[in-house]
Amino acid sequence: MGVTLELFECFDILGVQPGAHLKEIRSAFRRLALSCHPDVAGPGSAKEFETVAAAYARLKSATPTQVTESLKKKKAKAKGARRGASPYSRESSRDRGRSRSSRREKKAGDRSQRVSDLMLERALVDAELYFARIMEKAARSTDAPQSASLAVRLLSAHPAVRMLAIGALIKSSIDAAVLSALVEMVKRWPPDDDVIESLFMLNFSKAQKEAMLSALSAKIPLLSECSALALMRFASRSPAGALVYERMLSHSSHRVLASALPKWPRKEPPDDLTLIRLLKRDEDVVLVPLLRLLRARRIPAWAAARVKLLAEKHESPAVRVWAGSIVQAQNLV
Repeated sequence: MGVTLELFECFDILGVQPGAHLKEIRSAFRRLALSCHPDVAGPGSAKEFETVAAAYARLKSATPTQVTESLKKKKAKAKGARRGASPYSRESSRDRGRSRSSRREKKAGDRSQRVSDLMLERALVDAELYFARIMEKAARSTDAPQSASLAVRLLSAHPAVRMLAIGALIKSSIDAAVLSALVEMVKRWPPDDDVIESLFMLNFSKAQKEAMLSALSAKIPLLSECSALALMRFASRSPAGALVYERMLSHSSHRVLASALPKWPRKEPPDDLTLIRLLKRDEDVVLVPLLRLLRARRIPAWAAARVKLLAEKHESPAVRVWAGSIVQAQNLV
């Protein structure tokens, strides 16, 4: 959009604290959108809905650095407003009047541009949602959702449209065209907790489930802790589950690592880069299953020094015991 809201304004509009988690921001947006959408509250709420949608879109794409800079700008503005105008200003009343008039015109122009941009975005979103509702109603009336229309909706840029399309598939069989669209959707868009949860409710065949697991495994580092744990449950008892458990060791959450390590599928230990990263962790919930895994396998020579250090220095008794057993069993002294 040509004109955007300041980030600190967006937090105020959605009623969340600066720095709030994206899940909290998304929840606030949905709550407000449901109460002020023109279809629910009437045409008079159109401007409010546009503002809420614009604020959500701005916050969703903002980086932590941008949020910090915006909050600094807010503090600077507040400080400047408190100081007010200097009583010793040499500006003439005519110049001040001309300056105020120019600022008003610029502000009016900016506001007009902002409204135009918001109206355009709202029209695009509403058009997608309207189309999605029509197709969903048609699918219900015929009792057979059309694969082509569902495939198009699954690749929509708007999450609400994708969610409606997935919802239409929950009680339906999945054909090749729809499966291809689902795989492409996972590859194309950042993972969203709601979308991931809905995907796991679909009725996949064994082959289709393996295709989805393969696509989702590539997104593991980007998954939230909740979605990563759900993906491991979804992958259980599937041939493609081994790939998921291997790649799950790239996740940053200690809870995810603690769940994935006992399910390590290979006879050899993880690769050297993964081992280096995991052995540097300090949490006992990660180190204990990792050391159990290494106890049953031959550890690389370069890891011996780190294992001996864990056996001697780590604060967790369980970590010291498992590391010590490796030192003794593999003669690392």
